[in-house]
Amino acid sequence: MSKITVKSSTETKVVDGDGRLLEVSYDKDLPITFGCQSGKCGICTVKVIEGDLAEASRVELAILESFDCEAGVRLACQAYIDGDVVLEPIHE
Repeated sequence: MSKITVKSSTETKVVDGDGRLLEVSYDKDLPITFGCQSGKCGICTVKVIEGDLAEASRVELAILESFDCEAGVRLACQAYIDGDVVLEPIHE
């Protein structure tokens, strides 16, 4: 199990989990906002502060590029956990 830390403006939550960040966020009540859950709205963007998520798919990279996201930003609905990571939600 990986340690996932989410630092929002109102709270910091640390949980254990593996798999897609979307499912872990739902299961563990992480402070990440979701919209469409398919990568089209961009509401679930998170900034990777420390650690890594699994390599982004070509689809996720194309979506991030269309939203003009900076390096280190990922879509929680598309990203998979790949070890301990510290994240900051972009939209709260």
